[in-house]
Amino acid sequence: MFQRSLSSAQSAVSRQLFRKLDGSHSRKLALALDKNRMSSSSAAAHASASSSNYSSPYADMFQTMKNNEYPSFQDSPLEIPVLKCGISENVLTFRTTCYDRLMAPPYVHTNEYKVTLQVNLDNLPLTSDVEKKIFRQIVGARFNEDHNKLKMVSNQFASRIENKRHLCWMLDRIVLNSQRLAAEEE
Repeated sequence: MFQRSLSSAQSAVSRQLFRKLDGSHSRKLALALDKNRMSSSSAAAHASASSSNYSSPYADMFQTMKNNEYPSFQDSPLEIPVLKCGISENVLTFRTTCYDRLMAPPYVHTNEYKVTLQVNLDNLPLTSDVEKKIFRQIVGARFNEDHNKLKMVSNQFASRIENKRHLCWMLDRIVLNSQRLAAEEE
């Protein structure tokens, strides 16, 4: 950093000298000053590189890549989020659509933030037939009997992340309330 500021100061001085002097003498002086500045900056860069004891925090990753090995993730297994009702998020299917930017205001397509959730009924923690019957009554037409899948859509918020959270929260509430109502009925 210091070397850069010194170099810029040297070049400013050489420009001032160039303006004051005329003819070939000024050009020779300016070239000599620039040559001196470049040699001092390269020497300083070489000195700083050789005196540095820097070791990259990614050295093992680069070494692994050079050895054509794959990194092991055994130390930090991926944790799959689970909803309160017990549904793992890896059985949920989320869909979104990305649109190009519109030329007229509001510059965003109306369905830009729409998120669709699909889940198979077999993946839901509904054990009894009463729970499944109550679940189907709550979701109504959102449940497809032919494919045995529930499909819910959220476009309530101006963020896909918020719409995804909203869908997870709604599914969680539907399943928990189906279980609660079935327990009250029995």
